[in-house]
Amino acid sequence: MRTPRVAFLLYLLTGLLMGSCQAPAVHMEGKTTAGGQQYSIFYPQRLAVRIITARPDVANSRVHLSVAAAYTDLDTDQPLDLLVSPGRAVQAKATVGFLDGVLTITGDSLRITQIPRGQSPPGAELARVQRQHGTLLLQELLVFRGRNVRGAGGSFFQRRALAELPNHRFAVVESQADDLTMQQFAADLLELGALNAINLDMGGWDEGWYRAGTQVVKLGHRRTDTNRQSNWLVFEQPVAEK
Repeated sequence: MRTPRVAFLLYLLTGLLMGSCQAPAVHMEGKTTAGGQQYSIFYPQRLAVRIITARPDVANSRVHLSVAAAYTDLDTDQPLDLLVSPGRAVQAKATVGFLDGVLTITGDSLRITQIPRGQSPPGAELARVQRQHGTLLLQELLVFRGRNVRGAGGSFFQRRALAELPNHRFAVVESQADDLTMQQFAADLLELGALNAINLDMGGWDEGWYRAGTQVVKLGHRRTDTNRQSNWLVFEQPVAEK
């Protein structure tokens, strides 16, 4: 028969062992393509996802991954084509003509879809997202239904994307190189297993971070326009239901 003291010590030891074996909230994995391009892939584990327009606080231990999402309007310093956020109609239609990807967040559901360039999502879709208190933004589409949708040419940058992998698993993918076109990035995303992928803001707006245990690791190489970042894609610990 165990004494109460021994039982209590065993209980504490079991709790410590279970805690040490828990998977991190964001699992980071490095991968290299056949062409030699190196990528960091961040897999959120059972985290809620949101688009927010107030800078996330690194002291908030619930937030485990934060990256820029939609582009920032250079004239207003406001998010560019963030149409519904969250549940509130911010814009009635798209304001620029080159964004062909739609990221929709409703509850715990993420969806990447395509629209013709220069058009807006149907009004019925915007209303549906509003009713479900969701978020909808436009960005440049990289991969759709297993196909590279980017044309040749364009600028060279470090690249980052939100990618949908098989089994409806999502990950944030970031290149190590600073000299990738969107077409090359999309081709690499396909090789890394992406079925759908949407671009995330980079260049001077590239600052992000993730929580690795007790450390906060910064992402992005330039970070020159950090103070102008207007919106963030964050993965955070869900709020416990009461």
